[in-house]
Parts: sequence; structure tokens; C-alpha cells
Amino acid sequence: MEKEVVEHSDMPAPYGAYSTAVRAGDFLFISGQAGIDPETGAKAGEDFESQARQAFENLKSCLHCSGSSLDDVVKVITWLGDAEQRSTLNDLFGEYFPHDPPARSTPIVDLPMGLLLSIEATAIARS
Repeated sequence: MEKEVVEHSDMPAPYGAYSTAVRAGDFLFISGQAGIDPETGAKAGEDFESQARQAFENLKSCLHCSGSSLDDVVKVITWLGDAEQRSTLNDLFGEYFPHDPPARSTPIVDLPMGLLLSIEATAIARS
């Protein structure tokens, strides 16, 4: 099985020495996507919902640029900065994954730069 780094100008750029997306065989691995506006590099807002929506949109963009979609996601890790936001996260998760949602883990962590959520995903590689 070969590994292929997926790069596309419309994908959010990584903030370190890692790849945003990697295709390996039939799977696509998307690095953690935070609530950062890819146009400005700034947080999408100070509140959880603004950042979370941006993180989901960044994930969606990475999948699209890699030839997959939210429907192809099989596993998600949502790194949550505030346990009190689980209910809002669950609502958004249901909005972005309305049918046959993927498996999910949600560790509570201290995220850098005042970020409140990061979403990492494994999906079926379509192209």
C-alpha cells in the first residue's frame, strides 16, 4: 500500500510539520481541523459554535479537495476544549452527519491558541 499526501490550494494549510490529508489505500486521513478561517488564519470567533462550524467546514473542504465527502467519513475524533460544550457539539454533529454518522471519540483537552475544537477524520478514499 502506498501513501500519497493530498495537497490542494483550497485546503486549509497545516500549521506545522504535518500533512493536512494523506491517502493510503482505500482510506483518507484528515489531520485535526480547528475553527480557524483559512483565508485570514484567525479564529472564526471567540465562541464555541463559531469555531465549531468553521472546523466542520474546514473538514468538509479537506474531504472535498481529496475527492471524498462527509458521507465517506467512518471515524472522527473531536478534540473538545470545554466539556460543557458537548451538547452543542452533538447538535452540530447531527447537522453535519444527519444519516449514518461515523464512529466518534471526544477527548477533553487543552487546545492551543484559545481554540475550542479540533476535528480529525478517517474517510473512505474515493479518488
